Amino acid sequence: MSHVYRRPLAPDSQDSLAKLARLVRPASRVLDLGAGPGVLGRYLAERLGCTLDGVEGNPHAAAEAAPWYRRLECADLERIDLAERFTGCRYDFIVCADILEHLRQPGDLLAQLTSLLAPNGRVLASVPNIAYAGLIADLLAGEFRYRPEGLLDETHLRFFTLTSLSRLLEQHGLEVVAVDAALRDVRESEFTDRHWSALPPALTRALLGRPEALVYQFIVAAAVGSETLDSIPPIPTCPSPELRFACQLFWRLPGEPYREHASSAAWGRLGEARQRVALPLPPSPIPPEALRLDFADRPGLIRLYALGLHDNADRLLWEWDGRRDSLAMQPGQQLAFAEPVLSPGATVLLAGEDPSLELPIPAMALAELREGGELRLELSWPMSLDYLALVQDCIPRRDAEAMRADLARREEELKASVTALMERNVGLESALAARNAREVDLEKALAALTTREAELERQADALRALLNEQSAELAGLRAVLRRSWRERLWARLQRWRGRA
Repeated sequence: MSHVYRRPLAPDSQDSLAKLARLVRPASRVLDLGAGPGVLGRYLAERLGCTLDGVEGNPHAAAEAAPWYRRLECADLERIDLAERFTGCRYDFIVCADILEHLRQPGDLLAQLTSLLAPNGRVLASVPNIAYAGLIADLLAGEFRYRPEGLLDETHLRFFTLTSLSRLLEQHGLEVVAVDAALRDVRESEFTDRHWSALPPALTRALLGRPEALVYQFIVAAAVGSETLDSIPPIPTCPSPELRFACQLFWRLPGEPYREHASSAAWGRLGEARQRVALPLPPSPIPPEALRLDFADRPGLIRLYALGLHDNADRLLWEWDGRRDSLAMQPGQQLAFAEPVLSPGATVLLAGEDPSLELPIPAMALAELREGGELRLELSWPMSLDYLALVQDCIPRRDAEAMRADLARREEELKASVTALMERNVGLESALAARNAREVDLEKALAALTTREAELERQADALRALLNEQSAELAGLRAVLRRSWRERLWARLQRWRGRA
């Protein structure tokens, strides 16, 4: 192997070399196979006081590593006879750090190790995991590209899973007694995530749901037969990180263009049907003149449900009205809005790697951002265009039938509702007709009563006139009677006086 691999060894890190180093006890006797430039050997010699022997096939790397080894053989690991070169030596640890995958017949090397182990000695090995999720995603996209380093190093001749590595060790008298793993987020690996959005969400979740999905390298300790080793941490069971896409919010001051430094970014999650993303705006003595939203960092299809601008006190300053035209008429690039459908929100086609839209936010709302604020989105995850085409062209018939059945059921429910409403309307119309007839009867009765009232008034007037006439006659009679009484009384008085 001509390439020299140079990796720093940070004792507390979580990479495979550091994990191997932590398995070695101080003052141990160590055989380092594939010593490289001596990074591990130097650490074990200086920090742990170990006695080291080693083998390295690259003469330049061997010369660089030699100061840290008691004995360092420059030889081909495919051809070396270890028992002959290290006659009489027994080791507490034999280290194969990322070496087995470079050998045509790694079993031939492993077969020599059991005779070189001291009692309770251990073989420590690290290998890349061919079942790493990023690599599988590339495979599903038809990609298998070798690189200078990494899981598909161009010098790798063998590929391992934990099961196949354990089987290989067992075939040569070694039993795995402990397992650890170096994890790596797909976004931090050499595998681009451009293939993830092409996978159906269910397949993505299944792929990432495997325990070894994000194991970049396995680290194993093996012993002769069924010996045991002090506790070594098992494969970590940390949850798989989500695949993400980037949203970015730009703001510009009056008379200025949008600039990268005047922006904020947040991550959305691929594989989640509905989610919220918040993009902060910093305080500024001069409020922005406009805001531009970059929905995602890739082509695809999203479903936009809500947009809202809040100030730093969480007060709502502006909210999208949910209408497609409110956004479709705004300045933008590399995007298009689909026609409205039955479900809420807007479907947005992202046609490039920089799809952006200037938001229709009034100046009065932007003026309230002097103390900062936040733009909040509710949306679905981007879907690849290939997947969209697949969905459009290959919709399962059962889904279409289920949709038709649901529409038919809803149609029947609407018909039943219309029938009930019509029956209720007939009843209401009958009740209204009865009420109208009753009103007519009441109006007739009222007219009769009015006529009767007028007749009674007329009779009352006649009676009042008669009463007045009789009252006048009575008054005249009373006057006549009073006069006649006086005259008779005066006549009697005169007669009485005459007699006197």
